[in-house]
Amino acid sequence: MLRKIRYKLVYNRSCRLNKRGEGLIEIECTQQKRRIYFTTHVYVKPENFSRGAVSGTPNADSLNFVLYNMIQEVEQVELEYIKKGVEVHLPMMREAIRAHISPAAKLADFGIKVVEQSERKNLTKLNYQTLLNNIEKFRKGALITDVDYQFVVSYDKWLRDSGIAHNTRISRLRLLRALLNEARKRDIIHINPFDRFRIQQMVSKKGFITIEQLHKLEKMTLKGYEAKVRDAFLVGCYTGLRFSDIISLRNEHIDGGWLTKKMAKTGYIVELPIEELFGGKMILLIEKYNGNIERITKSLGSNASVNKTLRGILDRINIDPKITFHSSRHTFATHLGQAGVQLTTIQKLLGHQKLQTTQIYSEVDRKAITNDLKKRKK
Repeated sequence: MLRKIRYKLVYNRSCRLNKRGEGLIEIECTQQKRRIYFTTHVYVKPENFSRGAVSGTPNADSLNFVLYNMIQEVEQVELEYIKKGVEVHLPMMREAIRAHISPAAKLADFGIKVVEQSERKNLTKLNYQTLLNNIEKFRKGALITDVDYQFVVSYDKWLRDSGIAHNTRISRLRLLRALLNEARKRDIIHINPFDRFRIQQMVSKKGFITIEQLHKLEKMTLKGYEAKVRDAFLVGCYTGLRFSDIISLRNEHIDGGWLTKKMAKTGYIVELPIEELFGGKMILLIEKYNGNIERITKSLGSNASVNKTLRGILDRINIDPKITFHSSRHTFATHLGQAGVQLTTIQKLLGHQKLQTTQIYSEVDRKAITNDLKKRKK
């Protein structure tokens, strides 16, 4: 049986002072004559350290308080393992503390480490960082093991009370669930509270334009940049591509009536039968530009500038002011759903990896579906 680890502060173990004549204070962990060390990043002069404590400086009490808390944090890792019935040895302690993967690890530290080591997209990593900053505001210094069912319930209520948008709240809860799944894989926790906590579905918030509005938009006489923005929006309506994918759309992505493209956001490759979708309107649009799609997609400018121009165009035909460029993707999905296309097919066309993401477009009543199909036959 391994014995309890003993902890103490040691000074200038390397017998080397820095340029200011100060030595490093470290935490020494001893178990059955074996030792490991953790730096405190605290440096003091030789005359200011004796008998395991800082003395003789105006900040001595504050430094000792900090150092004492550091020892407590290290020992807490050992104690959490012991409570779980795990025999703790020094190499385990070193790895657990350095990698923030122990039961005593702070959720923020663990999350940062997991995201750093993952192959997630940069945008996803930024979303995780936002989540961790958000949770620190909610419960500063929360440990992974603090996140139980009640924690999740309270955090969800805090998000709602903070006035955060519905879809943003759902997104943060999903990211938190994913982090806790990573903790479970590493045996830090045995139960993920999200096994019992039901996350609501996201809702479509951008809206879509109707078939009648789409026809009006197609028939508008526009010139220059306005015509380019309108046609780029139509590309989104006919293909479901995001703005980031439309601006990077090139001629080589289209061949034999199919559009094949790797999506910028997810890395997922979509294959779109543009000769079949929306009666081949995408093909006709490309022909309008003499077969060169890049004349639409290149040099569109930022999403914000495109949305500003688009808003001015849509105002002329009295389309909902909440419509943005991203609404073209919602329009694509919603009209396919109204036409009776299976959700699994729409899922593939949109490049969604989860069917639940696609289901936000399925809230269409039977009458709307019937009416729309009748119009399509005319």
